[in-house]
Amino acid sequence: MLPTFHSLMRCSSSVLQPASTTGSIRLAASPFDGNHGTDLDDLNTATCSGRGDCLNGTCLCEIRYAGDECSGFNLPYYAGISSVFYFVALISVIQLFICIVAEYQRLKQPSVLRACRVTTQKLLYFMVFVASSLRGAYFTTPLDLQPQWAVTLMSAYYPLLMTCASLIVCMWAEIFHLRDIRWEKSQFLSKSFLGFVAFNFFLYSLFGVEVFSAIINANRQSYAHIFNGCYAVLLLVVVVFFLIYGVEVYFKLRGGFVYDQTGKILGPSEAIVNVSQLHQSRLGLLSQAIMLIVIVGFLTSETLADFWKTKVPVYSRNWHDIVFRIVEIGVALWFPCCLWNSMAPEQLWILNPRKLISRQIDPSIPTTSAETKTLSPEEGQSFLAKKDCWICYDNDKLEPLIQPCRCTGDVSSVHHECLKRWLVESCNNTEAHLSCKVCGFPYEVEKTKKLDWEKGFTIQHWLKTVILITLMCVSGASAWVVIQFYVDPLIRVLTVGIAVLIGYVCIKCLGENTVVAYQRAKVSSINIVTKSEMEKLHTICEDVSSADSGNCSS
Repeated sequence: MLPTFHSLMRCSSSVLQPASTTGSIRLAASPFDGNHGTDLDDLNTATCSGRGDCLNGTCLCEIRYAGDECSGFNLPYYAGISSVFYFVALISVIQLFICIVAEYQRLKQPSVLRACRVTTQKLLYFMVFVASSLRGAYFTTPLDLQPQWAVTLMSAYYPLLMTCASLIVCMWAEIFHLRDIRWEKSQFLSKSFLGFVAFNFFLYSLFGVEVFSAIINANRQSYAHIFNGCYAVLLLVVVVFFLIYGVEVYFKLRGGFVYDQTGKILGPSEAIVNVSQLHQSRLGLLSQAIMLIVIVGFLTSETLADFWKTKVPVYSRNWHDIVFRIVEIGVALWFPCCLWNSMAPEQLWILNPRKLISRQIDPSIPTTSAETKTLSPEEGQSFLAKKDCWICYDNDKLEPLIQPCRCTGDVSSVHHECLKRWLVESCNNTEAHLSCKVCGFPYEVEKTKKLDWEKGFTIQHWLKTVILITLMCVSGASAWVVIQFYVDPLIRVLTVGIAVLIGYVCIKCLGENTVVAYQRAKVSSINIVTKSEMEKLHTICEDVSSADSGNCSS
């Protein structure tokens, strides 16, 4: 009974002290006294270390603190948030490594320096890694135990975040204004590079001033709200341009990326839109814009903290802090999620908006006379017999060659099985567009209802499936064990959140893996035929040859 009584009265123990030890606290204050609210504030400061509110004899602490009188630190709070940021940093550095290795393997003359060249994708990975690592270090140790210069240095999260967002804005601006850039290839900024450098120079100059101020002035609270306000204004500017170019590109489908082979700009009604990619891009755009706007609001609230924090109960301040941290994590996690395909950046809507367009050729535009007037003699059967397959270059194969597209020269002829195997191996996305990678001409195929499941669901597919399912089961079981051993609601919420995040990623990868396997099976069952124009040309060549032979015999 005594421990319970002591627990209930721990917040009021300081009230029972003499007046000399409690400062200006008055024990017999009248409820009609005009200074009663001031006395209550002094009471909370004296009994709860100024870190919480005294309610019914118990201290309700701010979320960063714990203990009977809020004298300790809430270590699970710091451990949970820092671990999530470290997890995001780990994902980013793994994606960066995979991106470098994939580019190294694609090079005709492999070189580590060329594989590590700066591209938009790699810079985003690196910036998110640094920002998440610094934010994780920021929450590794309670803030009251860190020197002010270290706190300021590790709060570089917002400048790094604005660097990532401004890089996306500059890239989308080039996508909207420029037409002579192939966004299917990994590259960096071109025309907007100087603007990107100028904005970030001003941004990091401001951050340098903040760090220098922290070194010469130990009282960071006296000027921290000024820099928070500056960051809020700069981030608001970035969000405005983020929405302007994002809406133009992904909602109105306008820009230099929407054009056909003749150079004509196609409108949204003329272009064949990939509805799935369009909805994904719009959802991703709006989610990040909303989170960035929330960050602007929170930074503004921190700037004006002196006007409202002391007037709001600690329960509301705790919810404010929790939502703030969740949004910070969401903004950082958005980049690895949108840049999930580290090996094929051309498949990402954020880097290649042409993924929104299923077909870039406007079929209503007639071909020019130069394309139809001259018929190359190499497209006849006599020349076709002298050609080699551009995939295998095997002259001993008895399989006939076909010309499935408009390509000429050494890449005009190919074996049917070689081409089909090539298409199966390159079928790495859910939108398996059967067209020539060089001229863009769609292949004429004969589809069958029977699918070749053996070539689709390979050993690699089943291995990935087993790994993903095992990871889902392990994460769920681990979350259940942690929930059974810990009663702290924050630990339980973070555990369930991480388990749900892992499960979502695994389910997404499992679905994509299954869809790709189905596409491989479907491509393996098709029959690619020679282009109908080629067949007509072959018939003409045969008629001419037979007529010439008849004239010679006569």
